[in-house]
Amino acid sequence: MVLKSCGYCNEMVDLSAGPHIHDHKKCKKCGELLPADAFARWPSSADGRRHLCSQCVTDESATARVQRVIEKDKQFRDDKEKLKEHRYRWVRRVVQPGPDPVFRWALLDPHGHEVTKEQALRDIEIAENPVPDDNPIY
Repeated sequence: MVLKSCGYCNEMVDLSAGPHIHDHKKCKKCGELLPADAFARWPSSADGRRHLCSQCVTDESATARVQRVIEKDKQFRDDKEKLKEHRYRWVRRVVQPGPDPVFRWALLDPHGHEVTKEQALRDIEIAENPVPDDNPIY
């Protein structure tokens, strides 16, 4: 026997007997009283439904997606600025010449050698935060 508290009626419910179903349910986020169909199925819940309505879940997902895009853009700009400070530069390389040429971007280090962005950022990190030498030679 598995007992769990129902978030709607606050009764202790035996989950092994099946879901404890209500016709309507209140969303924990927006507070709306909605039909049970407005909540996605959630097996671990006492009533077998999620505590947030589908609209609130969608809104939450959209907000999180926008936040991830903003953070990714900020990281891109920070990386670009750091590369520029250390004299790395982006150049366009022709991959396929012809009437409709195909290009790709390549990152060049200060000596003009092509490197990956990850390698360049690692090199910059090492240059900015050198590891102290435990055995200095005098």
